[in-house]
Amino acid sequence: MDKHTMDPHTSTGLEQSPNAEEPMLPTVKAKSKLSAPVLLSASAFLVASTALVLTLGSLGVPSQQTHSVQLLGSAPERSPIQLVNRSAEHSLFSSSSSIIADVAQDIAPSVVNIDIKKTANPAAAVTPFGPEFFERFFGGNMVPFQGVPQRMPVLRGNGSGVIISPDGYVLTNNHVVQGANEIIITLNDGRKFNAKVVGRDPMTDIAVLKMDGASGLRPAVMGNSSILRPGDWVIAVGSPLGFDHTVTLGIVSALSRQVPDINANVDFIQTDAAINPGNSGGPLVNLKGEIIGINTAIAGTGQNIGFAIPIDSVKKITNELITQGKITRPWIGISMAELKPDLAKSLGLPETTNGVVVAQVMPDSPSFRAGFQQGDVIQRMNGKAVRSPKEIQDFIRSQPVNATINFQILRNGQLDAVSLRTEILPDTIANPGPARGE
Repeated sequence: MDKHTMDPHTSTGLEQSPNAEEPMLPTVKAKSKLSAPVLLSASAFLVASTALVLTLGSLGVPSQQTHSVQLLGSAPERSPIQLVNRSAEHSLFSSSSSIIADVAQDIAPSVVNIDIKKTANPAAAVTPFGPEFFERFFGGNMVPFQGVPQRMPVLRGNGSGVIISPDGYVLTNNHVVQGANEIIITLNDGRKFNAKVVGRDPMTDIAVLKMDGASGLRPAVMGNSSILRPGDWVIAVGSPLGFDHTVTLGIVSALSRQVPDINANVDFIQTDAAINPGNSGGPLVNLKGEIIGINTAIAGTGQNIGFAIPIDSVKKITNELITQGKITRPWIGISMAELKPDLAKSLGLPETTNGVVVAQVMPDSPSFRAGFQQGDVIQRMNGKAVRSPKEIQDFIRSQPVNATINFQILRNGQLDAVSLRTEILPDTIANPGPARGE
């Protein structure tokens, strides 16, 4: 199967264990959807400056796919937080035979357990049949029976997080807390705090929480994921299956790993350190005790294949989430497909034609207003040749909102020029299902 971006409109489901008080461990199987029209054989993705991300709730179970993956579980204005740097404290570890235990002990006060409660769909709770059943066989929406109380079952979830400021800001995965009605954070010393979401970013699956009444906490040290190498030792700390502050050891298995099943917008760190459902949002740490990644998912069909969001990507958005509550991104509003030889031939073009095919133009988007058409072949962008959708994604995401971009396109065998201005990515586009485009 050709690798390309996938349809943003993938639904998610909620699976509950036989014991209503305990969460069913989520298993995600994403299935590529072919969204290109008749002439297009590749699946398209939506262009929005920072493309594609999995935003499943920590109890959610989406569709089927080539790979089975498991998700591991407006703010007031304030000054951006200052990330702590204590790397010098760990220089003595280089000669220590207890280096792993030393690092685990040092990071433990900064790692938290996150318990969430969320309310299930009341219509699904009254009967084993969902509202779709009643719409299909009885017509219209389901109406509650008179005199029958609407039961609101509470589903519970568990994840991990890492403290990033002394006054109680916590970094975790968006899918851990998405849809939560109640969030309880437990520290390593057993203290518990209510928490609220102050900012979240579905595209990168990152969220920032704030503990109520917390102070004097020990924030984690933020490292540098850009200097990682395959083979570097790493430690994962979190609450797999609810076992809080579990420490596991492994190595960096690969860098810049593209995993569209999880989130085609993130270049993941792959690790063989044991992580499981409940590790989501917890830190991946180097042997200096620095956070170099946020554990996010595992490959459900394999063993010792886990994925973490590089901390360099996380640091770029953390302060904006705290001060703004969300990330503002540019978009242009097209779905694209790579121009493979067979696709070029189907469009009546030489098989050697280079460029990127416009598979879909979103209504009321910058591209729509600029006159882009389905089947256009983008060959240059601001004078630079482009050969893949990712090149266009990377360029768009690097631009500010209201930036002018000039395209050279091939339409009906003739070269043409199209210009547009980037606009703010709408919230409705910023919250899709697995692996989406710009």
